[in-house]
Amino acid sequence: MEPSVASSATVSSNSKKQKEKKPKDQKKATAGVGGKGLTDPNKTPASGDNLGKGQSAGQKTEKKKGQPQPQQQIQKSKETKKEAGTGKAKPTNRPVEVNKKEDIFQAVLLADNFTSSIFGPNCPLRQEGLISLANRKFIDYTLEALSVSGVQEIFLYCSNDVEGIREHINDSKWSSLPNCSIHVIVSEDAISLGDAMRDLDGKGLIKNDFILLSAGVVTNMAMKPLLNIHREIMKADKGVVMTLLHRKMKSTHRSKPKNQSTAIVVNSNTHKIIAFDAKPTGKKLNIPLDGLQGEMDIYMDSVDTGIAVCSTSVPPLFSDNFDFTCMNDFIRGIIINEEILGNSIYLHRLVSGYACRVVDFDTFQGVCCDILQRWTYPVAPDMPFGSNPNENLYNMHKNFVYKAANVKTAAGSEIGKSVMIGTNTAISKGVKINASVLGNNCKISPDVTITESHIGNNVTIGMGCSFSRCILTDGTIWDDSAPQIGKLIMNGEVHPIQPPIEGAEDTDSEQGTDFDEIDDDASDEEPGVCGLQDVDFNTFSSEVMESLSRGFRQNVATENLVLEINSSKFAYNMTFKEVTIGISKAVLNIPLKIHPEFYEEFTPRIQWEKMKEVIIKLKTLLAHYITTSESQMDMIQALEEYANDNIHFRPMLMKALHLLYDEDILPEEAILRWHMSPSLYEAGGELRVMVKQLIDWLETPDSDSDE
Repeated sequence: MEPSVASSATVSSNSKKQKEKKPKDQKKATAGVGGKGLTDPNKTPASGDNLGKGQSAGQKTEKKKGQPQPQQQIQKSKETKKEAGTGKAKPTNRPVEVNKKEDIFQAVLLADNFTSSIFGPNCPLRQEGLISLANRKFIDYTLEALSVSGVQEIFLYCSNDVEGIREHINDSKWSSLPNCSIHVIVSEDAISLGDAMRDLDGKGLIKNDFILLSAGVVTNMAMKPLLNIHREIMKADKGVVMTLLHRKMKSTHRSKPKNQSTAIVVNSNTHKIIAFDAKPTGKKLNIPLDGLQGEMDIYMDSVDTGIAVCSTSVPPLFSDNFDFTCMNDFIRGIIINEEILGNSIYLHRLVSGYACRVVDFDTFQGVCCDILQRWTYPVAPDMPFGSNPNENLYNMHKNFVYKAANVKTAAGSEIGKSVMIGTNTAISKGVKINASVLGNNCKISPDVTITESHIGNNVTIGMGCSFSRCILTDGTIWDDSAPQIGKLIMNGEVHPIQPPIEGAEDTDSEQGTDFDEIDDDASDEEPGVCGLQDVDFNTFSSEVMESLSRGFRQNVATENLVLEINSSKFAYNMTFKEVTIGISKAVLNIPLKIHPEFYEEFTPRIQWEKMKEVIIKLKTLLAHYITTSESQMDMIQALEEYANDNIHFRPMLMKALHLLYDEDILPEEAILRWHMSPSLYEAGGELRVMVKQLIDWLETPDSDSDE
């Protein structure tokens, strides 16, 4: 065996004795790629070479002149005495002690997601690791989490834009980490997670239990405790091959994928996964018969964070099963064949900390807002981290607005909540920006509107342009004033932002037998998302109340009120239904806010006149949000709930519905449909009787009504 740098030159007991001099300036075996500290992806690290500390009894170490030979390194016995004058040693029957394998903390980071782009199947942005999120690359967030967690060896696996990945690594701090080496593993033929795992298995790179992270993972969690959790499970179950890290998340959460829903059944005591369905339909879940033992927990609100702790047997399992192409295939295959293979998978649900994976534009925007609003702290824009931590440091301002150095904002521009602006960016008069990120060296002309959009570096935008839920890549020059909604603009070409191919990682499979129906309440969750992000609806409503009350008194323009309400919506992750209810109740509460003794001070006729004045003045705002049949029903139900809780408003309910009908905010069909529907409130029957006169009038044919 050729000796490694860490050990002295050794020869076995049955070989010829050689006197070799060790080179004084012997270089390390893992030379950096391009001299930047990266290991050559084409070389497989040698194993079993470091024998310096634990050489076996049958091995000899070469002497240096004048240095006594350690007695324990040369053990002579009857079996090992040299033959006189031959210089040869007889083979020994003594067992040779083998060095214990060094426990190197390893991780595998997949720079590609191996399916369609997160922005749609036709999107040209194929290399997910180099996509910018809050002005930092995806892989910077993951590499930061791994390096600060003490990971010693990271295998960065990629199949697209390999040169771009290498250039980013070489030109950043990642090339010179003191206690961590990054190996760029390239395979242009890999088209799935299964191909990547089989390639890693073939190269023999995985030596210990490792952390597997998908592209687009943002987390502030330490990885070592997760590895320890997995190893504690291994003590009780030798067959465990993987521990999945999931997160509890409401279906309406801004960072939850809209087209993904997972049902998981686990053992209540051990959290071993019994059944797994990545795309449940209906109210039934298939569970293997042998899994129906003891108590079980059923999770319908569990979201994959893109992080898993894997045993060393995971790559060989992919090699032995070529039908494992994605993570869902692997999980189902292990569960189905548990009795045959003896393998199992466990679930760990996130209790504290932040971890989320970007899989589409909704999660892209949601995670970006999480970063700006500091749910990911210390991963925040004003903290030094990433590939070049000392460049483009940001200063935090009110309403989670971050500005780098030399940002110029003209008087008359409006910077809303959750906004990030890069260095040397100039914003002209009349520009409105909300819940968006702007890169470095951008020039924004007057009267531009940017909402929930992401602008790259060196972008120039002409006068009067409008962007909503858009992405403009680096160097874009745009002067078309037509509104752009849900578009990716790259190299002068416009591509629609679409959800990834639905079910790209899902294949049909059956497991076990039908389980009894799962109650809809099973997916209900207690207030709070991981104890952090579920902001109370009342907080949002109070902000809307303040905005509308001020707008009513000061005659604020409707578009400005819309901007404020949308900012609150994005900040508190409100659904459209919650926005409609909040606005509807806020309008009814404005007279009470202006006149604290409203019901005691005014007669019923004056009360209605005050209420009517507010509705008329804010009708344009109401018409902006009440545009669909669902929002119309939401508004009427909000009025009903308000009347149920406020007895003084009940006589005004019919007048309010009639006024909203006359102002073309609520159509006749919506009012009649509400009246025929069952009520959810105690006073619902009474309220329907009180509006019966209006219902009869609406049901009267037009000719009779005219008479």
